[in-house]
Amino acid sequence: MRAMTPAEIRGSIRNADERVRRTMLLPRGLAELDWAGRDVLAWRDSRARHRGYLVRWAGRNGTPRPEGLLLTIARAPGRPDRAVMCTFCRFTARFEEVALFTAPRAGAAGLRGDTVGVLACEDLGCHARVRQPPLRGPLDPPVEEIVAARAAGLAERIDAFFADVLG
Repeated sequence: MRAMTPAEIRGSIRNADERVRRTMLLPRGLAELDWAGRDVLAWRDSRARHRGYLVRWAGRNGTPRPEGLLLTIARAPGRPDRAVMCTFCRFTARFEEVALFTAPRAGAAGLRGDTVGVLACEDLGCHARVRQPPLRGPLDPPVEEIVAARAAGLAERIDAFFADVLG
């Protein structure tokens, strides 16, 4: 992923109004981010903890442009002794570490209140999780192949989520 400016990030959020884009807090340490080591910029707003954001590069006809979504966290009642799988990274975690995020659909559907929900890691740190070296058995493929397959799967699932929200 190549670097984005704060203006590009703010302008990329397709399912939020101008007020939200203007007041959203960008991730801390934006200037020092390892852009090459991620497929998506994902963070929770430290001022509005019920909000999260996903931003990626998308493009048609060879012209990439930033494209982003506003997510709202919805606390679902559940049993804390259960494990839940994140839809994006496919890692399992304790119930309180995975949250239901909803994203208003873009356009007229979103104005009517239509949303798309996804179970995702509460900290939206999926990009880092898929790049963690796995414990390997003697018959497993090399670590680099496993990490590459995880990253490709994360990108596919995030693309599908964006298509669902923006479609």
